[in-house]
Amino acid sequence: MLFIEVFAPRGVLGAEGRELLATRLVELDDGVDRGEYHPESVEENSRAYTQVVVHEPLTWLAGDRAVGVDWPRRYVVRARIPAPWVKQVAGELIERYDRIVAGTVREVLGLDAEPQVWVEVHGVREGALGLDGRAMGAEAIGRLFTGSWRESVRGEGPVPGPEPDTVHCPVCSMVVKLDDSAITLVHEGDVYGYCTKHCRRAHAAELGVPLPA
Repeated sequence: MLFIEVFAPRGVLGAEGRELLATRLVELDDGVDRGEYHPESVEENSRAYTQVVVHEPLTWLAGDRAVGVDWPRRYVVRARIPAPWVKQVAGELIERYDRIVAGTVREVLGLDAEPQVWVEVHGVREGALGLDGRAMGAEAIGRLFTGSWRESVRGEGPVPGPEPDTVHCPVCSMVVKLDDSAITLVHEGDVYGYCTKHCRRAHAAELGVPLPA
């Protein structure tokens, strides 16, 4: 589950611009072709559990400047995600949210617009997110996104990524490059790659493979 808030200058983007921006953030559409970065079922589930709210504050000061029609440059994006995901994905989210917001603003206002985009990625501690009255940790939330895909590839070994020497993490489906810094596990002659040690622990438990202390 992702919750994204956008703070935009009041009266600048208009209703259609706000909806376009929110849609692109839900779809994480920054215009960059990454091939099959995630399986389609994972992308669909991710969109279904992503929420975007666009605010236009009545009062907003940036230093000594009022943000609004007369100075419409400042935009703030605040995303809340499970804390164990932050280290792995924060850098990428900051880059992609910046491209999405800046690109959408220029599309709506014109290419001479000069948006400044401040992005914050906040980790929500384990057990502090929930759905339908049930508190959930990062692994359970990940299963909302990847559960159907994980079942479809169970027992098939490592799933190749979109580029040579890459695989999909068997827990969260992210693409992992199998280089010297990769987090891996060898099982029955197959090399699995993981985006985090948390994912490796979860998969090792599924396989019944003990990990070194």
